[in-house]
Amino acid sequence: LGAWPAIPSCMLASTARAPLLSRSLLPCVLLPCVLLPRTSPGPVGMAQKTNPQDIQAALMKEYQAAVNAHRQNALDEALARYRAVLDIHEAIPAVHNNIAAILLAQGSASAAETSWRRAVELKPEYAEAHYNLAVLLSERAGDGEAELVLSEAEQHCSTALKHRADYVQAHHLMGNILMSKGKPDAATKSYALAEALATSLGVNNAASASDTDAILPTFLDGVRVGHVQQLQLEDGTTRAATTLAMEPLILKIESLLTSDECDELISLAAPRLKASLTMGNTTAATRTSSSVFLPASEAALLVTLQRRLAALAQLPLTLVLRSEDLQVVHYDTGSTFGMHHDSSTFQPRLLTGQPFR
Repeated sequence: LGAWPAIPSCMLASTARAPLLSRSLLPCVLLPCVLLPRTSPGPVGMAQKTNPQDIQAALMKEYQAAVNAHRQNALDEALARYRAVLDIHEAIPAVHNNIAAILLAQGSASAAETSWRRAVELKPEYAEAHYNLAVLLSERAGDGEAELVLSEAEQHCSTALKHRADYVQAHHLMGNILMSKGKPDAATKSYALAEALATSLGVNNAASASDTDAILPTFLDGVRVGHVQQLQLEDGTTRAATTLAMEPLILKIESLLTSDECDELISLAAPRLKASLTMGNTTAATRTSSSVFLPASEAALLVTLQRRLAALAQLPLTLVLRSEDLQVVHYDTGSTFGMHHDSSTFQPRLLTGQPFR
């Protein structure tokens, strides 16, 4: 019956802190065709289809539609199509993997975890699914269960590396997990190995060519240092932008957030703050803040801020939607922000900036 068409086998990306859950798809992979059993159960519409070839054709039709919708970021349609595939044949690990990625993007972390666990149950050597589950678990580790959950995350990450020894992202994630477990020396070794492998294998998680093309054109004109201009938002309101530098162009935006919006962000972030992590030579870093990344799916305010930032920066909204989640950082009296690394040559950070206070 040949091979499956290319399917986006989703993997999450991790940063220097507790892993960042990136919603972007990595390059597609080819998966082998799954032969359906002659008595394969299916939805009501399949009841009249007794010919295995008819059932296979129906599955492939739904499968291709799911892939197309996923590539176009039509997540609701993709999710429905993937589930239709599973109605025909449930035991397809990559479909469970991709369903989990969509569920997570929609804010259903618990359902996503269930789908990833099913993927690795069906295919114990599925490195990408083990990696995704490790990212999710390491992000979930909270007060009272941190050690237990981080240990399970480490196990899944180790399993991913067992089956893919050159898995750059998994080595990087292992560094994050070890840092969270208070093992900076071991974390440094994992980061160094990830960097070395990325260099030797030519791995680079930078923006794709299409993303780069979208970033380069900018219509913002700083005019001159000290110039003040009004930038319009989608709702018709404006914000004052003062040019602080021309090369590179740096603008200071007045009243980006209202007082009520600041209070809401603080209330969302405060219960989930964790010690900020670094990467590379972790023992030399001096960063003693706490931080958390907030996915846009968790609150309407975060979606509003994405649209506001896209309008102010005059970037395509689709590009901002694919950027990392909003980071909230907290500094207590005596906290430091010294030399440290947040990225690497293979894991650059895009659309990241420091707010002025």
